Amino acid sequence: MSDFTKSRTGSCQCGAVQVQIQGKPLEMHLCHCVTCQKVSGSIFAALVTIKEEQLTITVKPGLDEESTLKVYKGAPGDSSGSVSRRTFCGICGSQILLRNDHLPSMAMVSLGILEPYPMTEDSTAGKEGREVDDGEGWAMKPTIEYWCVRKRQWVGETGAEVVFKTGPETEEDLAKLKNIFGLA
Repeated sequence: MSDFTKSRTGSCQCGAVQVQIQGKPLEMHLCHCVTCQKVSGSIFAALVTIKEEQLTITVKPGLDEESTLKVYKGAPGDSSGSVSRRTFCGICGSQILLRNDHLPSMAMVSLGILEPYPMTEDSTAGKEGREVDDGEGWAMKPTIEYWCVRKRQWVGETGAEVVFKTGPETEEDLAKLKNIFGLA
């Protein structure tokens, strides 16, 4: 478990599913694969990778967990190149997290379901607020980008340390990921 003690909470759109992440995520990444585009309804998915032990998922009291927490299992060889299981709210459809066979002890939580980062107020300059580094490692930039062959041309550079043209395909690629995740 991380040395960080601060946790982040979040929920699906309707509030039926709540998540709590204890400590700092291992990394934040963007995925431009077709599957993530379709699931997110956007041009990429933004996810934070954590160890399973950092994650607590609860369902609102009075709701049936089996009908509220749904899992969609992707086919091997879909656009991500591996078998993934996406957990989503069975009521509102919000994607909660992704689990991938390449990294069985990890969970990738959708960044958009987490409560907003602390923001500065910068309205005097006519600019929107900017995220504030809270000292717990949550104000982060993407560490990894996947499936950049499907990245829209007008999406700028993110400064990610590791950029994959597609997904991790080789043992060397998986070794890079395991090193980032502290599994090497």
